[in-house]
Amino acid sequence: MDAASMLEVYRRDRRRLLGFLLSAGGGGGRALDLSRVDLDAVSADYALECVASGTQFNASEATRRYFDERRYPIMIGSPSGNSYFLLLRPQPSDSPPKEAAPSIGPQAPVQDNSSSAGQPTEPRDFFRDAINASGIGYDMNDDNLADISPQQVKKVDILSLGLPRLTTELSDDDIRETAYEVLLASLFVRGKVHFSEEKREKKHKFLKGRRTKTEGSNPSPQVEDGYAHILDLIRVQMEISESMDALTKRALRHISLKTAKETLDVPRISLQLLSSVGKLDFPTERLRGQWQKRQANVLEELLLFSASLEYDMSKTLRIVLSKLKSTEDWVVSVPEGRVEVLTIIERYNSKLCALTKKFDIKDETYHWTHNYHFNFRLYEKLLCSVFDILEDGQLVEEADEILETAKLTWPILGVTEKLHHIFYAWVLFKKFSQTGEILLLKHASLQIQKLQVHHDVKEIELYTNSFICSVDACGGNRVLSLVDSALLKINVWCRRQLDNYHAYFSKNNYSIFEATLKLVLLLVTNSTEDDFEEIRFIESPVGSTPESKLIHLLIVRSIHAAYKQALISSDGRSDCEFKHPLTILANELKAVAEKECTDFSPILHKYYPEAQRVALIFLHMLYGKQLELFFERTDHLENSKGILAASNNFELFIAQKLYTVYGQAVGSSFSNYLKPYMVGRFSSPLILQWLHAQHENVLEWTKRTIEIEDWTPLSAHEKQARSVVEVFRIVEETVDQFFNASLPLEIVHLRSLLIGITSSLEVYLLHMENQQVSGSTLLPSAPVLTRYAESMNPFAKRKLIEPMVPEEKVAMKLNNLTVPKLCVKLNTLQFIRDQLDAIEEGIKQSWVSVLSAVRLLDYLSSMASGRALSENLTSSDESVDELFTIFDDVRMTAVNTTNTILNFIGTRAVFWDMRDSFIFSLYRDSVKGARMQIFIPTIDQVLDQVCDLIVDVLRDQVVLRIFQACMDGLIWVLLDGGPSRAFFETDVDLMQQDLAILKDLFIAEGQGLPMDIVEKEARQTQQILDLYMLKADTIIDMLINASDQTPHNPEATNARRRHVHDANTLLRVLCHKKDKIASTFLRIQYHLPRSSDYDDVPVKDVSSKVPIFSDMMKRGTSFNWSETGQQSFRIMKKKLQEATWQ
Repeated sequence: MDAASMLEVYRRDRRRLLGFLLSAGGGGGRALDLSRVDLDAVSADYALECVASGTQFNASEATRRYFDERRYPIMIGSPSGNSYFLLLRPQPSDSPPKEAAPSIGPQAPVQDNSSSAGQPTEPRDFFRDAINASGIGYDMNDDNLADISPQQVKKVDILSLGLPRLTTELSDDDIRETAYEVLLASLFVRGKVHFSEEKREKKHKFLKGRRTKTEGSNPSPQVEDGYAHILDLIRVQMEISESMDALTKRALRHISLKTAKETLDVPRISLQLLSSVGKLDFPTERLRGQWQKRQANVLEELLLFSASLEYDMSKTLRIVLSKLKSTEDWVVSVPEGRVEVLTIIERYNSKLCALTKKFDIKDETYHWTHNYHFNFRLYEKLLCSVFDILEDGQLVEEADEILETAKLTWPILGVTEKLHHIFYAWVLFKKFSQTGEILLLKHASLQIQKLQVHHDVKEIELYTNSFICSVDACGGNRVLSLVDSALLKINVWCRRQLDNYHAYFSKNNYSIFEATLKLVLLLVTNSTEDDFEEIRFIESPVGSTPESKLIHLLIVRSIHAAYKQALISSDGRSDCEFKHPLTILANELKAVAEKECTDFSPILHKYYPEAQRVALIFLHMLYGKQLELFFERTDHLENSKGILAASNNFELFIAQKLYTVYGQAVGSSFSNYLKPYMVGRFSSPLILQWLHAQHENVLEWTKRTIEIEDWTPLSAHEKQARSVVEVFRIVEETVDQFFNASLPLEIVHLRSLLIGITSSLEVYLLHMENQQVSGSTLLPSAPVLTRYAESMNPFAKRKLIEPMVPEEKVAMKLNNLTVPKLCVKLNTLQFIRDQLDAIEEGIKQSWVSVLSAVRLLDYLSSMASGRALSENLTSSDESVDELFTIFDDVRMTAVNTTNTILNFIGTRAVFWDMRDSFIFSLYRDSVKGARMQIFIPTIDQVLDQVCDLIVDVLRDQVVLRIFQACMDGLIWVLLDGGPSRAFFETDVDLMQQDLAILKDLFIAEGQGLPMDIVEKEARQTQQILDLYMLKADTIIDMLINASDQTPHNPEATNARRRHVHDANTLLRVLCHKKDKIASTFLRIQYHLPRSSDYDDVPVKDVSSKVPIFSDMMKRGTSFNWSETGQQSFRIMKKKLQEATWQ
């Protein structure tokens, strides 16, 4: 609807609203007669004040206030007192602003080549140059609509048929009221309605105040047949008042008698109305004047400007019509004068109607061909009555009946069936364009289909095509037939929507999109060759149908429009988001591609199978030109990772969408337009540089965190060290950044990543390994061998056996190797192994995604080159599996370090932490005085501490090592306990009981170590206890036999490698046995000193001074040894010499 029509609607609604308000409450309690009040010149503010206060309405004051208000600009009261200037000059009919002015934010770049001096214009100039280089400019004629917002496009007046303009001042309301008069006249002429004057017209009580005396004495006729309901509906739909309807019916009731021999036309209808309506038929003078002026304008439009009139006739007719327009003179003139004026006009009309018919069609009149511009406007108004005035965009239920009634006007207005189809399609489509109701669009498409299949005889076809309309198309003004003009206008409107369907349509209104597309395809024959000019960007396949070409063109234009919008948006957002425009552009084009594939391609694919391929390849091509220009202008890519990542993501998205729809079918006529970006060629060195820098950072961080580690557990539930958590945190961040960089990755990049991870973990493990000391440093040295003998002189001075003190460096290391810290280290090593497995699994899964991206890029390259896809990538997978073997070295180092600590932790707990309380105190001086029960709480405390600190996976291993150390300590007490330990045969039972107690402690009623493992580890200790139960003679015989079998170069043995029946073990059993025979044997054969001559009480912080018993090695023997036995004995003496505190 144009501005003039909208203004008429506003004024009409204003009059109705003011009339309702003043009639209801503007009379101050009395009935108010508004028949002589010009409501157009009434102040709305004054009317509201009268209604609110209940005062009497004064028409003169209302008019004065109205004109006073027009002298001042429109204002509105604001409590805040704020005001602002508008950028645009407001129209007089506009309402005052209700909201605050919008804030000034980032604006799209101005399409101007000039820029302010000193201002950075690189991004904008870069984009503009990129556009010009690709042949896509901002000011292309084909794309000027794409730059207009959807709201602005809807305001463009393209839905105008292009009929010749009216030469008179007939308004939209005048056309509507005249159309209703023509409808009534056609009903009378056809004899479809009859009237009876027995009933009076029923009026609404609201209009009772307007009834005049004339109306009261002149009854109104009523319709009596089946057309009454539909005619009343049409009246309401066309907004004709009941009073005007009754007046028109009375005036036209005898028109059928006057036109019995002549064809009825619009001028005759107007003349009939002028001759039958008098002054008193109108409630107000103003209404009568408006009505008469309208009739005069109708006659002037139809008669005065006819090219068939002679000059004298035209001059006379102008004078007569001027009298008719002068409403005051017309009222005061005598009836004979009015009849004469109407007679002159009728004579001129009859002369025109008598002219030769142009097409010689039945019922053809002069006005069919010479005044079609007016007749068709009337018919268009009649057809608009099918729309419900209460529900915009909805058809009334009686629409078909209304259409049938409107067809009665065809002989008067010169409408044919084909013209009816095009007019009905036209009004349906216009209403759809205003409301967006899809049902109207479908009805319009149905009418166009009827139009296309309808065929008339030659004469009627010539007649239909004779109506000329002027339209703007193809860059200029063209003259077309009315049918072609309407179809072209509909096509142009739809094309303007579809040429930028990304801006106008979405998933919410995809049904409208599909219906619009169907309509455009229906009108494809009305498209011109100029419409396909833009296919130069990406040409349609050879031999395509017109429908395929059209959809191809729509896709290209819409994608191009969306691309330009994204280009401008990314340029504007660049400064605000601190990102390069190309990065933002890639993300926006990705959103465009997603919307295309999700919302539009499923519909377009039905009519054009290559729709999605064209859209995606075109988007890829447009962005590729921008990226290519960027690479040409950039020498250093160190700071371009964001652009490369966004470009790679966009290309992968395009490839994924293409593969999803078209599979492995790489062959296509559009492959020539596909040029891969080759991002990997630029990103590969950047990734390697980043990896090297990241490796140095991780290595430095690892060294720093391990140096300050105090080996305390992270928490009660996370028992590993804090440092290892930090190391893996930064490693995981590196891995995440590596795979989230969205850049093409290769095997060399993965190898570099794995090497960096391995290097950091090896440095960590090496530091842990260097903190360890040998477990042998914790073992007490074997004391001097003695034979049991009671001291003869209790006051004799004894030789002191002083224990060896570890070196200072070793002692410092031992301070950091406590059992709790060792447990945390074991937990840390287990955490390293677990996390390494998790990292390996995560990297492998991420690498699968990398391989998928590689396949997609290969698919894109294959499509561009036309080669077949490479299906076998197993060799690449095998090489990747080989890379991960580098983690096996880390695992092996972690396992070895774990074993080292496990072997050390038991020795540390028993031989160092419990040296005084267990090793040096058990069975000292006597078995009964130092039983195992005394030391069980100490051992149990150590076990509780270990179980609280160690993880469940390693608990049994650590407890087993402590049990093994307890067995070694017990063996050391039994064999190397020194002069203070000597055992009777009766003590063995007590010691076996103690061994059973110790085993039960570690078995813990089935909750600790398995019984079979405990028995296995305690077997050697049990065997040594069994030796103490033997007689001394038996042990001596066993010693002699073992000496014969001793090798010439025996190695020194420890507790774990000692054999129960070897010479060393048997000799030490004799040394600790309280037996006279054993003592005598040792004195004679080995010259061992008495145990009473030594005191082995450990003294702290003394230097190691070990006596050397070289004299006892020089003594002979009185026993009868064989040659072999004597040789073995000499070896034994040598070993005894080495068994000192050194």
